[in-house]
Amino acid sequence: MGFQNGAYAKVWEVKQISDTMTSLRISISVKDKQSGEYVQRFGGFVSCLGTSCAAKARNLKQGDRIHLERVDVENRYDKDSGKTYTNFNVWEFQIEGDGGIPQPRKPVDSGEPPAYEEDDRELPF
Repeated sequence: MGFQNGAYAKVWEVKQISDTMTSLRISISVKDKQSGEYVQRFGGFVSCLGTSCAAKARNLKQGDRIHLERVDVENRYDKDSGKTYTNFNVWEFQIEGDGGIPQPRKPVDSGEPPAYEEDDRELPF
């Protein structure tokens, strides 16, 4: 799972741009089923937009984990420079541990084999 609604992300840097925009450097990783190692699916800067989202993002610290709830990706082509710019926008997120965020499932050892196989895409990191 990369940058999309429902993804978990780790915060690496927080920078206030304005009252309605805060920039975050985040990463999103998943566990590779074959190697058991975590592989980064997304890493970069995102903009938390809107008064309430930007204010909430300003209170984040390095190492915080968030659950992305409403995100958007947009492209803009600049004719003069011949470049395409991609913006990753966050409109809503929850801080892991705040009410209502699903926590990663931990297996319960009952001595029985699991009745189902867990989906690694739901793991936050």
